[in-house]
Amino acid sequence: MKLALLTYNMAAEWDLDTLLEKCAALGFEGVELRTDREHAHRIEVEIGSAEREAARRTFEASGVAIAGLSSGCSFDAIEADELARNIERTKAHLDLAADLGAGGVKVFGNKAHVQEGVPLERTVAQIGKALAELSEYAAERQVQVRFEMHGDFTSSEACNEIMDLSGDGPGICLIYNCNNAFDVDANGSAAASYRAVAPRVGHVHIHDLADPAFPYLELMRLLVAGGYEGWCSSELQDSPDRERVLQFQVALWRAYLELARGG
Repeated sequence: MKLALLTYNMAAEWDLDTLLEKCAALGFEGVELRTDREHAHRIEVEIGSAEREAARRTFEASGVAIAGLSSGCSFDAIEADELARNIERTKAHLDLAADLGAGGVKVFGNKAHVQEGVPLERTVAQIGKALAELSEYAAERQVQVRFEMHGDFTSSEACNEIMDLSGDGPGICLIYNCNNAFDVDANGSAAASYRAVAPRVGHVHIHDLADPAFPYLELMRLLVAGGYEGWCSSELQDSPDRERVLQFQVALWRAYLELARGG
């Protein structure tokens, strides 16, 4: 089990060299690069083969792994043309992930569109069909499309149904996204929500480990007990004191991991 930094809010303004230097110094083993937002790392599907090779060499030289790509692609669109564009852009991200050795690409379902008159079952089926196509495409390139528990498709019931429809093959996995509103029960436990999807979890998005609203130590114990060996990417709010916040995140991660392993 390894700790990565997701460049969504935190670190969006660091270029690739700075990002890798900071992560190596602060103790992050990997980076999950948010794309489609013009971040300073400049790793996007538009870069050519020479730039891809240079980026891969830069990661290898740094000692910091590329934990994945975090795209803005979703499959809930009402319009068929928009859905098709998102599928094709995801394929472009999967190509990029394969070229970089990134492992996988984050996507999500986003909105249910029930208020717009779209039956929920139709959107669920649409997302599942798109993921089935992308799962095959990803498997051919030895990477994964990673479906995040996000937006209107956060519950374990919805995500399990979508994964069933996707075919649940080697080219797809679920991202367990620590969400206080949906994952934590009245007793303050996330065990039920995690166990309901655990066999499908191939990536985890954590947030501020100091936030008492989510039982992170419990989750770490569940991950360790289940033999999880993947990435836990830290999605953090930006801060004027980034390095201090990141140091604290790494320190808590190490402390929780030791406790989860029985230390």
